[in-house]
Amino acid sequence: MAPPWPAPRLLLLRRLAAARAISGRAYPPPSAPTSTPEAFHAHLASLAAPSRAGHPATLPSLLAALARARAARLPLLPATRALAASALLRHGRLPDALAHFSLLPDSAAPPAPLCNSLLAALASSGSLAAARKVFGRMLASAAELDTVGFGVFAKSVGRRDGLDEVLRLVDAVHHQGDSINKSVVAAMVVDGLCRERRIEDAWRALEDMRLRGWKPDFVAYRIVSEGFRLSERAEEEGRILKQKRKLGVAPRKEDHREVLLALVSGRQISDAKEMAEAIVLGDFPIDDDVLNLLVCSVSEVDADAAIMFCKFMIGKERFPSIQMIVQLCEGLCKNGKGDEMWEMFRVLLDKGYCTSERDYHLVVSFLGKAGKVREAYDVIKELKRKKLDPGISSYNSLMVALCRNDLLRPAKKLWDEMFTSGCSPNLQTYNILITKFAEIGESEQVQQLFDHMVLKGVAPDSTTYTSVITMLCQENKYEQAEEIFNKSVAQDPKLASSVLTVFVIALCKQGGFKAAVGVMSSLPSNIESFNSHVILLKCLTDVEEIEMASEHIKWLRRYCSSAFQNIMNELMASLSTSASLQPVRKLVCYLHSQGLVNEVGPWMKLIEDDYA
Repeated sequence: MAPPWPAPRLLLLRRLAAARAISGRAYPPPSAPTSTPEAFHAHLASLAAPSRAGHPATLPSLLAALARARAARLPLLPATRALAASALLRHGRLPDALAHFSLLPDSAAPPAPLCNSLLAALASSGSLAAARKVFGRMLASAAELDTVGFGVFAKSVGRRDGLDEVLRLVDAVHHQGDSINKSVVAAMVVDGLCRERRIEDAWRALEDMRLRGWKPDFVAYRIVSEGFRLSERAEEEGRILKQKRKLGVAPRKEDHREVLLALVSGRQISDAKEMAEAIVLGDFPIDDDVLNLLVCSVSEVDADAAIMFCKFMIGKERFPSIQMIVQLCEGLCKNGKGDEMWEMFRVLLDKGYCTSERDYHLVVSFLGKAGKVREAYDVIKELKRKKLDPGISSYNSLMVALCRNDLLRPAKKLWDEMFTSGCSPNLQTYNILITKFAEIGESEQVQQLFDHMVLKGVAPDSTTYTSVITMLCQENKYEQAEEIFNKSVAQDPKLASSVLTVFVIALCKQGGFKAAVGVMSSLPSNIESFNSHVILLKCLTDVEEIEMASEHIKWLRRYCSSAFQNIMNELMASLSTSASLQPVRKLVCYLHSQGLVNEVGPWMKLIEDDYA
């Protein structure tokens, strides 16, 4: 019969158990659940407070609290279920939110804001069956529907099931008062129908909804006429435009503004984008702050739509906010749309968007990030023509782009230009070039840059030292690497401690174990070396250099007596990840025979099992 666990996994579990037993580590017990439903509700309300909404620890705390209550079988109040559903929905946990909503007893009237948010989220995600259940419960409990909840739901139903089903929904909510903006919902419905090429349904919806008191505005008529235009049906397009002038109502900017903001706030980004497209493409009025918010939100899901909104704003002789530009460019970089970014920046530059060195640096940095290095350099030249200083930040951004694209000759020319322009390189400049040249093995260039920065009084940091030392180790130049490391020791013991770990790993990776032992045995007392000793001993064990490991352990016992036991405990724990048991067995047997570690029982048991 096969074992219940695969042998390697069983062995790994044994090793981990042994390592934990030796190191004496204990895992903290979970917090006790709140004792009463009322107290738990108060606790959950504090976690779900609006002031905590943006904190990264809020969602894990909510989930942990609910898990503890579930494990303790604590009965939750209806208000607690509603609170949990609202909080989870706010954090994008739609299935969890629906689960808590579904557990609300029929006798409890669910809060209308929660119902509308859940209705919109389910409909937008395509979960129409669940959305219909929420809608039915809202009707049964007389919960007030709002424009976003009903609008997104009706639009989604129309896209999948057609106009007749939408009209049944409209008739079901005829009693609703001013809580639903009926003209806006009409526009959302016809937009959804047109996007599914149900153009005839969309045309009929204009009249059928108007007769029911849901009078479509100019936006709705424009959406349908555009649908016919794209289908090359000019006659119907003309008739729709005549109906618009005769029967439609002028759109109210504030109505659309309110709904767009609510859609973005409720994370219905796709629906917000589609509604904004209808407004922008129809050249209807929309506020700058709404456009800025839309671009920031939409850029994550549809870079093309985001840049269209930005161009619309620029075309109206209005400038986007810095936050909008940053969010949009992040999305364009992520989607590889450097050409579109440059086109947008070129228009902004021509219109005088950049008025300060900071503005120009933003342009240069994003062009560099998008790989548009020639264009970024052109912007720097334009900046200099205007007698403005590009500043070290712009030069560094361009230098990063050049190195990332392996354009080392232009990078060297840019380096020379910086000095010619009187712009002194800073630590970041040196690190950019040292890291790149070290990566490609240009050791002479690396050494020259390192010497140059020291000569200019620029203090190297951890990045500088680790780049240089790693490269020298790869070339087996251990003595030179140690000389560089000693410079970090002289500069700052704390800095040297962070460099030491990388140094030891680089030496061991190249097989320079004797050099690594030599470095570790000659460290000044003010250098923190705990982790580096553990790493060295683990590497020696893995390559079966047991004698060398044993000698180093003896040295540690003699010269690092205060930290010796902790190092041994950490080493024994780390051995649980070794690929082979054979060297581990040898080391443990040696340590046990010499009495160098305490409580090795679990490891000895493992060795006995291995023999068996």
